[in-house]
Amino acid sequence: MNTSSESNPSSSLSHSIYTSYLEHSKIDMQGEDANLYVARALRLVIENVLAQLSTTLVVAISTRHLGTARWFDYMMNNLMDSWRMVSVQLLRIRPEIVAHPVLGRKHVSLLMVDSYQGLLDTNITASNADFDEPDYYFIFLQARDHLIPKQLQLILDHCLAHFWLHCNVMIQTAQVEVLVYTYYPYTAGGCQEAHPVPVNAFDGRKWKASQMFPDKLSQMHGCPLTVLTWHQPPFVELVWDPKHNRSRGAGFEIQLVEHLARRMNFSLELVNISLLRPNAYRLAEGSIEGPIELLQQRSVNISLGYFRKTARRSQLLTTPMSYYSANLVAVLQLERYRIGSLALLVFPFDLSVWMLLLLALLIHLGIHLPSGGRGNQEGGGGGLQVVGLLLGAALARLPRPWRHRFIAAHWLWASIPLRISYQSLLFHLIRLQLYSTPSLSLDQLLAEGFQGICTANTHRLLLEMPQVARDPYSIQSLDTPYDWDILNVLTRNSNRKIFAVANQDVTLSFLHASAHPDALHVVKQPVNVEYAGMYMPKHSFLYEKVDEDIRRLDASGFIHAWRRASLSSVRLVEQVPATSRRYVNHAKLSGIYMVMAGLYLLAALVFAGELLLRQRN
Repeated sequence: MNTSSESNPSSSLSHSIYTSYLEHSKIDMQGEDANLYVARALRLVIENVLAQLSTTLVVAISTRHLGTARWFDYMMNNLMDSWRMVSVQLLRIRPEIVAHPVLGRKHVSLLMVDSYQGLLDTNITASNADFDEPDYYFIFLQARDHLIPKQLQLILDHCLAHFWLHCNVMIQTAQVEVLVYTYYPYTAGGCQEAHPVPVNAFDGRKWKASQMFPDKLSQMHGCPLTVLTWHQPPFVELVWDPKHNRSRGAGFEIQLVEHLARRMNFSLELVNISLLRPNAYRLAEGSIEGPIELLQQRSVNISLGYFRKTARRSQLLTTPMSYYSANLVAVLQLERYRIGSLALLVFPFDLSVWMLLLLALLIHLGIHLPSGGRGNQEGGGGGLQVVGLLLGAALARLPRPWRHRFIAAHWLWASIPLRISYQSLLFHLIRLQLYSTPSLSLDQLLAEGFQGICTANTHRLLLEMPQVARDPYSIQSLDTPYDWDILNVLTRNSNRKIFAVANQDVTLSFLHASAHPDALHVVKQPVNVEYAGMYMPKHSFLYEKVDEDIRRLDASGFIHAWRRASLSSVRLVEQVPATSRRYVNHAKLSGIYMVMAGLYLLAALVFAGELLLRQRN
């Protein structure tokens, strides 16, 4: 008994010393040849794959087991001794150490973990959640063989849930096999699933497959994508299809997304929502179930429908390249600038011409008036004769004095070119429907006291402009999402001092479809420039592929052709039949009627005056 009791302490001490030696020397993990094998595989990944994607590499070691953490440190030492090609940010993460995560963009990451919990401890999801560009994650999972399947599935599910499209997991088996797994979110067997798929293996000298991060969205196997949209022609036109009991989409943006569906082989599920007033929106973008919220909840994949790009929306959501841009223009009623009938009578001549003509008339009247009654008896009218000659009236009889005859002949011949030029200019200007010069900019309109009207979305954009922000009540928003309705309101209120702010392309379509396209005037200087595009949930893995395809279509001219065809089709559909424009509108001839009536009245007064003078003489 004593012997055994004395031997037990020495045996425990020997075991403790041996355990400490193994723990610090790491020889219990695996042989040195196996360590070099794994290090060689990692070195090729870093040099040939990760270094080609970025000049900065983030290496995070996150484990729950202390021995695995030390083994990862040992592996990093082997790598750093033989490789110095790129800047490395090395993070060591342990759950028992309370520390704030290192914030900032992590474009390419090499994560060394021993479990799914180790991946969560890195908190790298929060670091990259606010960025749109794709990230690359190469995860080295070091675990016992019987634990690998479950941990691998949890990690890939995490990649799918957080839109990590380029997410590879490398494992090492007990037989020193180095394999790489990934997932395909859309496959023939299922959609939005993360089943492990082997994509590469290391043979000791090189990786068997040349492509470490395969393209996963070129073939989506007909999986459905939910498209949130609303009726906004010509961009999106929703028509109910009773045959299939669902909405059918048309328009420029629908044509674009259908082309993407054919190219990437996915199906479309249209979800139609109603646009509400701005004061009913929670984020000034949508209601609790508005487009912004539904995208943030990831209830839908894409949202489009003349969806204007703003800094706030781009901060909350992900958007590819803008495929549509147009000016916001101010539109006026030309009736406000029409020159009146009385103003049109004096418009043909400048002020200097009218002053010279009045001076000549006064001089001729001054020559005739001193002769008094004798001049009337001899010349047949005196002052009225001077006015009659100016208007082209004939003399009843020639005056007897030779100087009066010379003055009358001179006055008659001098007034002929004046009458010809005045009458020709007058009728030419009446035919042209002359207008005064409208305002040239938004600042001039506001300075002249005009009141602007626009849609709620446009009003939100205009409030960011300094001249509107100084006086927010200078432009009012109407309860409609359509610029077409705003222009209709403008045409129905021709007597008010208002102007409309609308999209330039929609305005041109409205003018082509209007029965009186010349009744409106587009201010020369644009009010603002707006961009439209499709939106996706933040950090969506669809961004990279969709953005690439849109850029390719834009460079080849397809998007421009589709947009022009859609706008042209709206003009043809909404256009008023040409027969309704053939009738002459008598309101356009009112100026001519008033001028002729004034001339006849003046001639009647002259004739009546001559009769009275005749009877008096």
